[in-house]
Amino acid sequence: MKITVPKPLLTLSQDTQQPVYITGGFIRNKIAGITEMTDIDLCGPQLALALQLPSSYMVKMVNHRLGTSLIKRGFNEWEYTPFRTENYPPDGSHTPSNISFTNDLRLDAKRRDFCMNAIYYDIKDDKLIDPHGGVQDIKNKLIRAIDPKVTFSQDGLRLMRLVRFAAETGFKIDGASAKAAMENAHLLNDISPERKRDELEKILLADLKYGVEYAHYRGLKLLHKLGLLKFVIPILSEGEGIEQNSEFHKYDVLEHTLQTVKYAAPEIRIAALMHDIGKIITHKESGNFHRHEIESEKLVPKLLGFDGLKFPKKVIIETKRLCRNHMYDLMQNTSTAKMRLFIARNWDIVDKLILLIDADGKATGTQKSERKSRFFNIKQQMIEDKSPITVRDLKIDGSVLVDIGFFGAEVGVLLDDMLEKAIIDPKLNCGQWLRGYAQKIFEKGLRPS
Repeated sequence: MKITVPKPLLTLSQDTQQPVYITGGFIRNKIAGITEMTDIDLCGPQLALALQLPSSYMVKMVNHRLGTSLIKRGFNEWEYTPFRTENYPPDGSHTPSNISFTNDLRLDAKRRDFCMNAIYYDIKDDKLIDPHGGVQDIKNKLIRAIDPKVTFSQDGLRLMRLVRFAAETGFKIDGASAKAAMENAHLLNDISPERKRDELEKILLADLKYGVEYAHYRGLKLLHKLGLLKFVIPILSEGEGIEQNSEFHKYDVLEHTLQTVKYAAPEIRIAALMHDIGKIITHKESGNFHRHEIESEKLVPKLLGFDGLKFPKKVIIETKRLCRNHMYDLMQNTSTAKMRLFIARNWDIVDKLILLIDADGKATGTQKSERKSRFFNIKQQMIEDKSPITVRDLKIDGSVLVDIGFFGAEVGVLLDDMLEKAIIDPKLNCGQWLRGYAQKIFEKGLRPS
């Protein structure tokens, strides 16, 4: 099979007497007909310095233990790793206890994770070397671990990589690999939260990788089916079998959550995954879902924070707010005035909240909600009305109030009062009216507090 590689790599292969191979995602995607580019991983039987490249190349060792080097020439940069073998300790640490370099390509292939990722392309000789039948796997759209029991026992993170690759590519997982993944699911306990978080984020964005529709949803379903989800977000799996009112919901709590993620825009998928997790708590305590949004808010820092997956603080704060507010105006009978105030107070997240409300409604499987439209329409009306959002948008400032006679905390309280009135009726955001209102308050001795 002919593999077309970038011209600078052809030049590199000509500038050394040693063989240089491409392996990994670039070759897999070429064989699969996936046009999206990936990083190009180079390898060979020698250390990079032994390639004896001309001075126009810069070779820098970046990982002495693995022998990994960066090779640069002009604007081009590649990562190069020598063939190696690895031994793992029996203590579940999933970090090689011993690494040895080798000139045997087949030994190097044996240490890799999946057959489709263990295909080598010899640039100089223009030929594929496929020790484990990976080419046929790709043609069959199949992911197969090289040695399932060994593959996953060596590194538990490969369990999540298996799911991610399956989701991103749309490939099936072969039976032996799926069975071994389930048997080794507990090994995710030994993987750092940060590494699990990174893989989870990639799964949640899997549909964006190669354009496979709802790939992120399938990824989450696979995590659960293989018994991995409970080692990533423990309480989430407990939503399976918790039925909801069939008048409003077609699915149990877990499936509804996954359906919400399915329909969610990429930027709110973490919030979609968390939004109803409090239902598991309220159902245990009272048999219903009353105020579950508050429990969801409480669980977010535990699951995503320092004791959980260690997401950035900014993500945690935003996710808490989205979870807490996703039920607002559920019955669509909140007054327009209160809606305007709510939207102004949550202006920085309201667009994401609208997206979450929309996905949540679609994920019921039984009804179409107009909540999204109501939020959107009121927000658009506020923009058209030039409604103030913060006190900085008021046509008056604190110095005017001080001149009238207010002082200290009174100024801030009065500005907040004026802001609420102007949000509800933007015509009141007028310097003359605001000053007159403040003067009237002062003259009547109604001190803000």
